[in-house]
Amino acid sequence: MKKQLLFVINHLTIGGIQKTLISALKVLDYDKYDVTVYLRKNRTDLLPFIDNRAKIIINKDKTRYYRKPGAIFYHLLIEFNLIIGRKEKAEKLNARLNDLIRAYSMKYEQKAYFADKKYDIAIAYAHGYPAYFTADYINADEKIIFFHVSTNELPEVHKKFITKFDKAAAVHGGQKKLISEWYPSLSDKIYVVENFVDAELIKEQSREVSLPENKVKAVLCSCGRFAPVKGFDMAVEAAKKLKEKGFDFVWYFVGDGPEKTNIERLIEKNGLDKNIILTGMQKNPYPYIDACDIYIQPSYEEAWGMTIAEANRLSRPVISTKTLGGMRLIENEKNGILCDINPQSLADAIINLNSNKELYAKIKNNLENADYSCEGEKYKEQWKKLLEE
Repeated sequence: MKKQLLFVINHLTIGGIQKTLISALKVLDYDKYDVTVYLRKNRTDLLPFIDNRAKIIINKDKTRYYRKPGAIFYHLLIEFNLIIGRKEKAEKLNARLNDLIRAYSMKYEQKAYFADKKYDIAIAYAHGYPAYFTADYINADEKIIFFHVSTNELPEVHKKFITKFDKAAAVHGGQKKLISEWYPSLSDKIYVVENFVDAELIKEQSREVSLPENKVKAVLCSCGRFAPVKGFDMAVEAAKKLKEKGFDFVWYFVGDGPEKTNIERLIEKNGLDKNIILTGMQKNPYPYIDACDIYIQPSYEEAWGMTIAEANRLSRPVISTKTLGGMRLIENEKNGILCDINPQSLADAIINLNSNKELYAKIKNNLENADYSCEGEKYKEQWKKLLEE
């Protein structure tokens, strides 16, 4: 009798968490598990890459819950308190409104997709609301929460349900320590499941598109969601400093997201439209990474940094800010360079690595001769331990 295994995730829009889910689904033992993936939002860019042995459930609910009577009542209370100058009270009411709308949505999801279902293991493959939904609305014998972050995000939300999880998963030992500090109730139940990068697959994908040659001093690349934490604003400021020093470069920004308008404004303001190329979101970003001389990870916070590992698998030296993930993945002057989390340090690191031909060649040689052959089996064993112990 196969065990029923459920993964809960918000969406399959292109991102590091979503890529790791694709890897996870490939190494599971389908002779032991019937696997289901539930997408809480109907965003499915990466759906074609999901293992076809997994069943997919997509929430296609389009209900406008803010128009329900209870939500309208809260809207009126909020407006009234703003009019009479009670801003703090209005903020508290707005938080309650958000909780109400979330409850409406999750109750619908449970009734529509999980009313009569029970799972042996349910995995919230992200912290936050996938975990909230898994904890309170999924019937399962065992529940596991994955953390892909380096800061304690949404602690007020998590403390409401964290004790309902039997295990937690961290992407490396440093993050495991942090999780045990955030949530002591999980401290003796945290497993490490390191993110896996299929080196041969991304090398193959990097050859699918040939980009035009850039006859400049350096081709740089950064991939990610245009969100504040990813530091694309810092990258623009660093680019400004590079240009001021007469450094000849092209920098690919591969991605999209809520900060796109702000990034476009900063590029225009600083006259960098010929230096920074916005490619938009790419299902296959690897030709851009493969075309660069140096891969740049300008994050303010990073738990692991999938694109750091991907760039290294494509033998590209990486400059990363000193985030938790950056310091976990980069051995300074061996596979890349670590810099402080500010534009000046980032710009200096780019110029120094580009000009130090001996150091660049040493890092490049290290990457070209790196052996990743054991990583797939190690990853499979980590998943087996998480699910079976």
